[in-house]
Amino acid sequence: MGMDVMKKNKQKIIYYNDLKSDDFSGTNIKVIPLKDNYKYIHKNILWVSLAAIFYFIIAKPIFYLISKLVCHQKFANKKIMKQTKKTGAILYGNHTTKLADAFVPNLIFRWKRNYVISSPETMSIKGIKLILEMLGVLPLTDKLSMKKKFLKALRYRLNQKALITIYPEAHIWPFYTKIRPFDDTSFKYAALFDKPVYALTNCYQKRKFSAKPKIITYIDGPYYPNPELNTNENAAYLRDNVYKAMVDRAEKYSTYEYIKYVQRDTPSDANK
Repeated sequence: MGMDVMKKNKQKIIYYNDLKSDDFSGTNIKVIPLKDNYKYIHKNILWVSLAAIFYFIIAKPIFYLISKLVCHQKFANKKIMKQTKKTGAILYGNHTTKLADAFVPNLIFRWKRNYVISSPETMSIKGIKLILEMLGVLPLTDKLSMKKKFLKALRYRLNQKALITIYPEAHIWPFYTKIRPFDDTSFKYAALFDKPVYALTNCYQKRKFSAKPKIITYIDGPYYPNPELNTNENAAYLRDNVYKAMVDRAEKYSTYEYIKYVQRDTPSDANK
């Protein structure tokens, strides 16, 4: 995989090979596997208290300011999620910015926590592991023993009626205006825990006095697991609902292409 970026008529162009595996986050982090004693859930009252103060009093106001002043983001219909205050929910979004993707889901409710499922490399960034834990990052793991702890943590947070945010596209494509294909793996969590699912779609539109777009965030749902389907069937069912909602929103409301993505020619194409 490689990435060539060039400017043409003042528009940045990114060339990609594959919609599902290419990553343009710009990070080259060496992944450090989670230790077997890694804590997904902290119950120490001092830790919990400090984390709450940090999250609600310090982090969320900063998230709000950055989302508005830097990302130029606003919600179109976040009231649709009001009922999840009593149930908890899993939110699936398109992965198209570093800042907005980290901050926006935390702004849906003022006094409710949001937890984000992240790749293992996120927790490999030196010096900020504790901060990320307090912000609610839940890192994925390949270790079987740790997967049980991970699932236990998801159940625990959902039972607290919190939000869990997942980016099923997995890789960041900055300002991409379409929805990339993704599988139903992460939707098994919603099927397993029988929680409502919502689609969050960040759409990009032109600003009057800047080339950088504004972000309008649309939320669709809820989509519930079908009691007549098994876990795998429900995962596929929920994935299809979320994918359709995201595609519909992007096609209708992502009206400005700040960065143009162009697929490279395959060897067979080049020989034609």
